[in-house]
Amino acid sequence: MHGDQTIHLGIIGMGRVAVERHIPSIRSIGDSNVNIAAAADAKPGIALQAAEKHGIPHAFEDYRELLAMEEINAVCVCTPTFTHAQIAINALRAGKHVYLEKPATLNEAEMREVLQAANESGKVFIVGSNGLLQSQMQMFKRMIDNKELGEVFNVTITRASTRSAGGKRKTIGGDGISMESASHNVEWALYFLGDPRPVSVTGIGYYKYDNLSIPFERREAGEVDDCAMALIQFDNGSSFLYKAMRSAAAPAEYMVDIQGDMGLIRYDVNKCYKEKSDDCIRIYTQHLDGHMTESKPLIECGKTHAAMYEHFFSCIRECNRSAISGGERSVVVMKVLDALRVSMKDKGRQVALD
Repeated sequence: MHGDQTIHLGIIGMGRVAVERHIPSIRSIGDSNVNIAAAADAKPGIALQAAEKHGIPHAFEDYRELLAMEEINAVCVCTPTFTHAQIAINALRAGKHVYLEKPATLNEAEMREVLQAANESGKVFIVGSNGLLQSQMQMFKRMIDNKELGEVFNVTITRASTRSAGGKRKTIGGDGISMESASHNVEWALYFLGDPRPVSVTGIGYYKYDNLSIPFERREAGEVDDCAMALIQFDNGSSFLYKAMRSAAAPAEYMVDIQGDMGLIRYDVNKCYKEKSDDCIRIYTQHLDGHMTESKPLIECGKTHAAMYEHFFSCIRECNRSAISGGERSVVVMKVLDALRVSMKDKGRQVALD
């Protein structure tokens, strides 16, 4: 950056994620040279209401008016996924640095278009993979890279949200559990495994909870999957197992297992996020004599988007591309999710990737 070192940020999309996570995270950093200068939301009154509540000077219903503000030099895109690609491209072409919430795009083709626009713009572009920079995730990555688990060959993530009493069960619109959750978790697996090349995807999608067991061919337009199971295999022999359920007849769960041939990391995400407990990690190590030990590292788990925003602002000030979430891995994530949709629609056929 040259001249004015202040980052004047505009937030596009003022729904719950922006208001409850992004704004508090940005302000928790305590950076006096970051100013949330404008808000935009297509739904009448939403941006103005949020701006008045959170002390944001400008509010718009058309995000293009926000992009037209010369003062704004960076934007965060928190709109529904189907709008992400066009908004991000327009923002980059308007000369703004861009933080793009996940799921980044609807498919690989869109992600490639956004990344091309980012490369052509010369601006900082970050996909908001906020989990990757949290303290516990960085600890796991160091352990993997230091071979403390031996050869890491599998990541398994299991997650379920329990159906609330009297809650809405039919899912219309949105991205489906296979997109909403997997966009984060596929990236976690790639990161932990060292960014191997995916070679095949096998997935099964169910419509058992939100959608009252409606068969795929009889779903209404817009209904999305509420349960997904997948196996992704990589060129180095490693794999990722994934299971996610929404509104399930099951207890709430969010577990991450990172399995090596000499050890295991088990991370209880719900215990970290929902219970706000730092006692959420177990590490199992098998020694050469065969016995296994258990350790319980107590660290201050990261629970917000703050670390990724600090990284975003640092990249802007230092005129650097993001080495951890600059969009290239998101192309691979979307390639996997595209194949997952094909496999689910084809009743579990294994889809080979180039």
